[in-house]
Amino acid sequence: MGKNILCNKEDIKPGEKKVFQVGRASVLVVRNGDKFYAIRNACPHQGAELDKGFLGPVARSSQVKEFCLEEHGGHIYCPWHRWSFDLETGCSDHDPVNEKVKTYDVKVEGNDLVVYA
Repeated sequence: MGKNILCNKEDIKPGEKKVFQVGRASVLVVRNGDKFYAIRNACPHQGAELDKGFLGPVARSSQVKEFCLEEHGGHIYCPWHRWSFDLETGCSDHDPVNEKVKTYDVKVEGNDLVVYA
């Protein structure tokens, strides 16, 4: 795994997303509060660029007529079909076994934002 310094951590504000080219991959970096996430910038369903989608929570339901919103900003929604992907795991809520976007290890080292890919 190679170390890729992307930018200064302050170049991405909370709630923002930014695309970087890492080798041959387009990588989307999202900042949710003080946490950073890095995922491949392509929906595995039909290839839409995920950076064109929106960040938001996901609704979960355990009973009829009952739901809760989880992880505000913890999911990215595909701009074409609104499939959601968990930023931490890359799993889709529509098909968590078969539809998953690649995630990358991202760290803050000093003031640098670093992705290992």
